[in-house]
Amino acid sequence: MTLRRRPGVAADLPMVFRAERDYIRNVEPDQEAAWTAAIDRNLALWIAELDRTTVLQCDGRPAGFATWTRSGDTATLVTVQVLPEFRRRGLGRLLVRWFIDQARSAGCAAVELGVHRDNPARDLYEGVGFTRVGEDGPYLLFALPSS
Repeated sequence: MTLRRRPGVAADLPMVFRAERDYIRNVEPDQEAAWTAAIDRNLALWIAELDRTTVLQCDGRPAGFATWTRSGDTATLVTVQVLPEFRRRGLGRLLVRWFIDQARSAGCAAVELGVHRDNPARDLYEGVGFTRVGEDGPYLLFALPSS
């Protein structure tokens, strides 16, 4: 298995759309109508943050991606996705670690994320050092302790 990471490009947007849509359908199905209604806003975010999107390729094929935003000195993980056929290989952990490295290299003092309480990825986030700092409705809020 040969892994390569690269910056996101516009040609990745269909993959991002499909992965995000599949996430909504599988983890937050009650939010699909709202997500679909906000698709233009979601697309604008994906385009705006392409420079903060890392695509992971496995043997030349897209295997997943991570996107983050920055507000002041805070980096927020927007999404991390590993495509189904590549799951359970540690690739999500790799993408999250790359996000942390990028955020720290960019000078972000705070690194955070939110995850739906039904999303099993919360175990991944805790496994790389995030700690739970609160809740916002059905979402659990996590932050990385300052280094």
